[in-house]
This record gives sequence, C-alpha cells and structure tokens, in this order.
Amino acid sequence: MADRHTQEASPRKSRIGQLLYVCNVALVAGLLLCYLSFHVSPSSMGYFALMAFLYPLLLLANVAFVMMWLMRRRYRRMVIPVVAIAMGWSHAADLLQISAEDEVAEDEQEIKVMTWNVHLFGLYDWDNNERTRDAMFDLLDEEEADILCMQEFFHSDDEDYFQTRDTLRDFLPTRYFHERYTASPRRHHYFGVIIFSRFPIVKRGNIPFEGDANNYCIYADVKVGDDTVRVYNAHLQSIRLGKQDYEVVEENTESQELKEGSFRIMRKVRRALIRREDQVERIMEHIAQSPHRAVLCGDFNDPPHSWSYNRFEDLLEDSFTEGGNGLSNTFNHKAFPPLRIDYVLHSPGIRTLEYRRRTEDLSDHFPVITRLAVQKYRPVNG
Repeated sequence: MADRHTQEASPRKSRIGQLLYVCNVALVAGLLLCYLSFHVSPSSMGYFALMAFLYPLLLLANVAFVMMWLMRRRYRRMVIPVVAIAMGWSHAADLLQISAEDEVAEDEQEIKVMTWNVHLFGLYDWDNNERTRDAMFDLLDEEEADILCMQEFFHSDDEDYFQTRDTLRDFLPTRYFHERYTASPRRHHYFGVIIFSRFPIVKRGNIPFEGDANNYCIYADVKVGDDTVRVYNAHLQSIRLGKQDYEVVEENTESQELKEGSFRIMRKVRRALIRREDQVERIMEHIAQSPHRAVLCGDFNDPPHSWSYNRFEDLLEDSFTEGGNGLSNTFNHKAFPPLRIDYVLHSPGIRTLEYRRRTEDLSDHFPVITRLAVQKYRPVNG
C-alpha cells in the first residue's frame, strides 16, 4: 500500500519539477532579453525598451531558482540560470556595491560634489514649505559641498516671498553659480537647474533639448587649482505621471481601470524613453568635444539597467560603482520600488574616494554626495 502511494507521488513530484524548470528557462530567456534591451535604442524597437525595467525582478527570480535547485541538489538545473546571471554580472554590480573609502593621493585634488533634485524645496506644501526648505538648508550647510548641482530648483526675485538662491549664497561656501530656468517664468518665479561652486567659474553654457522647455542640461567650467573641470547638471525627461496614474499604482483599482491605466503609463514611459534618447546623445556629443575632464550630475529619470545609462558608460564612470555601498536608491516615493535615478558620473582621470546618500525625507529624491579625486595636470585630450 505504501509502495503504491510512493509510486503515485513520484510522478507528481516529477511533473512539478519539470514545470518549475520550464518556468526557470522562461525567466532566463526574459533576463537575456533584458540584457539585449540595454543596448537597443528606445526609438528603434518600440516597447522593447521597457524590458529593461523588469531586470531587477528577473534577476531576483533567477537567483531564487538557483538557491532552490541548490537545496534540492539538482545541480545540473542550476547551470542555465547561473550562466545567465554571470553573463550580466556587470549590470548586477550597477545595482549593488560593497566599497571601501579611499584617500586622495599627492598628485590629486579632492573635490566634494553633491547632486539633489530638491523638488522646489516643497514650495506647494503651503503648511510646511518653510520648515522643509529650512531643513534642506541645514542639510546643505552640514555637507558644505565644493560643487552643488540641484534640479527642480526654485528661485524668486520677490524678496518677501519664498527665498532660496540668494539665501544659499549667503551661508554656503559656493558663491559662484550658473543657472537656467523655464523660458516663461511666472510672476518672477523661476523653476529650473543650478550649479553652485566654491571654485571660480570661468565659462558657462547650456545644451538645448529640442522642443522641451522644462528639462535642461547646463555646464560650468570650474577652476580647480591649476586645472579646469567641466561640471554638467542635467535633468532629463521625466515620465510626467499625473494624479490618475499614481492612483493606478497606489490604489486597488478595478480590472478595467487597471488595464487602461497600465497601458497609459506604458505609453508615457515609452515617450519619455525616446525623448531621453535624444537628450543623452546631445550630452554625449558635448562631453566628447569637451577640452576638460567632465563631471556629470543629475536626475536622469532612468535606472542603471537602461539604455541611457549604458550609453553614458561609453564615456564616463559611475561614482556609485567605484565607491558606493548597498543598493543606494535615490527616488523617494512609496508607490515605486527602490530606484537609483540620480547620478554623479565622471571622466577617466577622476576617481571616486567616497559615495554616500542622505535619506532624510525632505524631497521625492535623496541627495547624493561624492568625494572625487582629480588627477592634476592631465588634460583629457592631451
């Protein structure tokens, strides 16, 4: 009697094992497609670029299968997911790092660079905006960065209104600045991006984004000792989700509303990806022609497993992969999984000594702080 039950259970276990193996193979195929999507421009293959956003989930799922096969002692079935994970190991390193703090060498100049999407300093939270702004000012004062790049910056010419730029200049060591705002400011209220610098700025400029007055990339050549470093501050195309879109993500909506909302969000994501493609290419071309080594800061609105990030890595190095620890998500929104979309990238000849982020809940982005070492007397094209 026991033998018969054993014989019946064995085929059932075998079928479950085969089904799990098929699922694992499908997940491996999805992971390989993700790798491919990192290298395919969003404009060339439609919605295929959206595969990149599934990478963390597919990576974790394959890791889970590896652990399961290991516990079951099905070592042969481990081979395919292990090989697939190993093929994209560099992408996994863009998500998770373990690094030790380094020290500056004698032939290097240390600079502290900070980037932060300040979300207008909480301007429209009328009950708390001054408290939020002052808390952000305290954080900036504590960090005392040599170079400070901010996106979604707000400034007003009205001395009796919500003051930011001139107040920051009064108490921060970064007295030099370069800014750019929307083409049509409202009531002397300005919204845009800004670079503050402790070092003198010897040249200023911007990279125009065609047909977009709300996203920017500006640059400033700063004199660091006897050398010059070109600092870029970029705010790339956002998805521009509306209240209705956030309700789809955050609330339990009906199936039809969920379906319609999901497709609407996918269309917005695709449009943003295509616009960012052109913006990235414009920035890349400008950096390639720069006579100075570059530091690129900003809110890219793209995770490290994306085409735009992969494109930037053709020229620049990521401070997080050099000096970061843990996952370092920078997007602070409860409706979305942890995402790293704010960056400090730099040219060869500059290296990262330390990478940190602050996690105070003051904006919908966390600030990123890096200590960089600029090798002296070594021009990029020399």
